[in-house]
Amino acid sequence: MFKRPEELIVAVLAALWVVLTYLIANYFGAPAQTKLLISALTLICVTVCFVLWQRNLSRTVWPFFPGLLVACWWPYLDWVAVRDILVPGAESSAIVISKPWYAGWTFKIIIAIVPVVLGYAVKWKLHNKQKHKAID
Repeated sequence: MFKRPEELIVAVLAALWVVLTYLIANYFGAPAQTKLLISALTLICVTVCFVLWQRNLSRTVWPFFPGLLVACWWPYLDWVAVRDILVPGAESSAIVISKPWYAGWTFKIIIAIVPVVLGYAVKWKLHNKQKHKAID
């Protein structure tokens, strides 16, 4: 499974990242279902990142991974939006709730795209720096 020693190190770091994500969600007071959902989404994202890195395919798409890690926290925004809402006598009927701006899809997509754009900006800047060094 692991062909190089650094693969084991990165796998352990990925596992620690998932555990740290769970602990941070716990610190922020998320309920158990939300903590587990955030951790499961982070585990999926980290696994995909690890497999792509292991096969040397992550060179061009690495800026998407911070954006995906931010997207893993979308359930927490949903939970924060509805945590204080209590409607008495509505156990058997549907409730329509207008969510605040930070729980809407527009905001969620924007906060997931920002790390991707920043990552590609850094990648572009480093590429230009190497190109100028090669010319000089």
